[in-house]
Amino acid sequence: MIPTAQAPAQFYRKRQADDRGREIRAIGNPKTATTFELFADIFIPPGTMHNKWITTTGTLFIVPLFGAIECNINTDETFIHINQVAQVSVKAGTKLRFKNVYPDHSVRFLLFLIKSDSEAPFQIQDYTLKAINKLHNLDVQASAAVHLGQFEGREETVYHYKKENTSVFAYVLQGAFEFQNRLVETGEGICLWDQQAIALEALANNAYLVLIEF
Repeated sequence: MIPTAQAPAQFYRKRQADDRGREIRAIGNPKTATTFELFADIFIPPGTMHNKWITTTGTLFIVPLFGAIECNINTDETFIHINQVAQVSVKAGTKLRFKNVYPDHSVRFLLFLIKSDSEAPFQIQDYTLKAINKLHNLDVQASAAVHLGQFEGREETVYHYKKENTSVFAYVLQGAFEFQNRLVETGEGICLWDQQAIALEALANNAYLVLIEF
């Protein structure tokens, strides 16, 4: 592991009830207010729908991981595909509906919400994961920096904070990672703050994670 000073952290350990996917709320330093209201790792079985009510005004991000999803936000429908990220301003009380149109396989996507009063139109942008063993910035134009990365076992990297006085949340989608000698496995998350850089190491082949600075 690349040596860096160990940062204070909040763990989000996987619970027995979290069979596939999970939802985490109010992410960040538990001693201070946070803007990271919601993170969800969602699986939808074939031919079914998933509904969610938004309870906080902010910027919503939707990132399909496998399979396209049909998305309905306040009666506006669109498709979001793999290698795309969608973002839109939502108000408290907004109803979201996601549909898996495939008859034979499940879809999986990430949904997260950063508190904000600013208005932004619905937009979808493409991204490409060009190489493994590095973090790829999805270049969303918002108050959060979103990264995805796939790593082979024992590969290491250091994430350098883009701004001062921000926090970093990492969630393991597949495999396991060490974040400054702290083990985080599939379906688990960790939030770190009061740092300028964070070292991470993959502990399995095809380890996959999302990392969000906010």
